[in-house]
Amino acid sequence: MALLNSSLAKICNSLRDYVDTLGEDPTPSDWEVNVTIGAPGINVSSMNNTNTINLFFYRFEHSGFDADAMPTDIQYLRIMCFITAFGVDEDTDDDDAVELNAGFNELKMLSQVMRLFQENPVLLMEGDDENEFWHTQFIHRPLADEQINQIWSSQGDTIYRPSLVYEIALAPIEPLKKIKTQPLVASYGVNTSADMGSYYNSWPVGRDLNYPAASSISIDTANPKWAPAAVMVTGPDAARTAELSLNYEVPVVGGNADFSSFPQIDIWIAGDTVKSGDLAIVGQLYESPRDNDNEEYWNDINPLAGLSADAAELDLLNLPLSSPDTSAVAFILNQTHWTGIDNTKNNWQLQIFVERYLQQDPYTNEWLDVAEELAELRIRSNPLLITLNRETV
Repeated sequence: MALLNSSLAKICNSLRDYVDTLGEDPTPSDWEVNVTIGAPGINVSSMNNTNTINLFFYRFEHSGFDADAMPTDIQYLRIMCFITAFGVDEDTDDDDAVELNAGFNELKMLSQVMRLFQENPVLLMEGDDENEFWHTQFIHRPLADEQINQIWSSQGDTIYRPSLVYEIALAPIEPLKKIKTQPLVASYGVNTSADMGSYYNSWPVGRDLNYPAASSISIDTANPKWAPAAVMVTGPDAARTAELSLNYEVPVVGGNADFSSFPQIDIWIAGDTVKSGDLAIVGQLYESPRDNDNEEYWNDINPLAGLSADAAELDLLNLPLSSPDTSAVAFILNQTHWTGIDNTKNNWQLQIFVERYLQQDPYTNEWLDVAEELAELRIRSNPLLITLNRETV
């Protein structure tokens, strides 16, 4: 009977496929190598006189960032992989003489693995969910002689072969049923009431709320891995304000929320103004019904691609004017950008980020801006949070 699949097994098998093809499509014609998974002492008997690379995933460690993890949270592991080359003698010209001996072939195989991981240190793999990707990195971890002896002494009568050790970080272990994330804290204040029925009431008029403060920021675009920054700018030209979090109440018409008067929000983006169309807005929408908390969930919104930075600096003392002034920001967020919003729900929250996508040129090591599907590295801005609640009727 087949066992249930798991993210750990899928990641290890994806690494096997990656080495099996040397990360190329099609596989190089001169890479006739078999790649196996398991303890080398067990697999050595099934190598059938074929040049073979064996992947032995022998140690699994927690990431070190999970001190407050919940039982239904995703775990992230560091995996230690012991990579061993088993070479065979080769007669390349059929003269009954060995031109390439097994030891030489083992060195060739290991050097190709090292080259592959050096030139492509990050691997993106498709996850369990749609549009989910697992981001893993290969880190070379040399072993001391004593550690090498400990591993090989556990492999029976198998003769020592040249080996490498790489850390694969970080590998997710996904729960069977993921926890439903609650809405985020957009502001905080203090209010008390003896009536539990007032739970959904609006915040009392005149009672202060504290929001996270936005600050001016300058982007160092000389760093190829610069991260964009963003703020939301609202209000008339004479009273423009920049916020990281906004809260609105929407009227109720016929029992449903009415989004027709939803305000336009300018998204002011800092980044490299020399580039064009290199940024995207991504995010998630949370919707909560009034009576059934089990239906609360976050859903990804459709990405808004092809955006550009407005400035290299967000100077909050000189906020951009609103449209149609020429100094206005390039992107205006409307209610229509809230993908799939349901006006029958009780409250809503949208968290958005500005994101850029990079791929490293294997020959020049230069980081290049690419489309999302080609990205080896995704860099996000600070989050922006918009919360909507029904008006109390």
